[in-house]
Amino acid sequence: MVSMLVISIGLSIGWYLTEWVLKAQHDAAATAAQAPLNQLLIALHNYHEQHGSLPPAYIADETGKPMHSWRVLILPYIEEGQLHSRYRFDEPWNSPHNLSLADEMPRIFRSPTEPPSKRNANIVVVAGPDTPFPGSQSTKFDDFKDGMENTILLTEMSNSDICWLEPRDLDATTMSFQVNDRKRPSISSVSWREPYIVFADSIHTYPVPQHTPPEVLKALTTIAGGEAVTREQIEAP
Repeated sequence: MVSMLVISIGLSIGWYLTEWVLKAQHDAAATAAQAPLNQLLIALHNYHEQHGSLPPAYIADETGKPMHSWRVLILPYIEEGQLHSRYRFDEPWNSPHNLSLADEMPRIFRSPTEPPSKRNANIVVVAGPDTPFPGSQSTKFDDFKDGMENTILLTEMSNSDICWLEPRDLDATTMSFQVNDRKRPSISSVSWREPYIVFADSIHTYPVPQHTPPEVLKALTTIAGGEAVTREQIEAP
């Protein structure tokens, strides 16, 4: 009887220790997942300071076809100037030469809580009309009439199949604004935590709760929509 009790207590202690270790691992990984977003925010601000605008979501050819991603444009601002110099802007992103660089994706473009990948980026922008990244056009921070503090600049996208070289991100016209939508591309992360976003004004990541209303999230992706929505609303119960 005593031995059974000892075994039961031992199993209970083991279970709690396992849960504690798992929580500690998740907490550490979630903290590490904030770094890529913050570092890319700094890079985008440095790009804006030098060029007077943010990079476009993509560079297009003469027919308007997307050719090169903003991720390639900011390589010099994330200490990847050598990689930038090897990329050929006179060829499309998926030319044989440029694709030879695909497996050299800087780790800053992928959250450490995602399954490892050498080429698929899951740190993305929301691109499309009225967003900070409307397409081949660039925007300035002065254009953010809704307030930089109320405009999402970067987000996570779980299970991304976007090659980091590809001029593709979350598309505001087709994406889901339901957090962690598992059927459509959305602002999303691994199942055990909330996805992170950064706003244009400061180096600070915000977790987006599952209950965030889609209309609130959509309003926070526009630069001059005039909506009466602020970032505090993603923290509302």
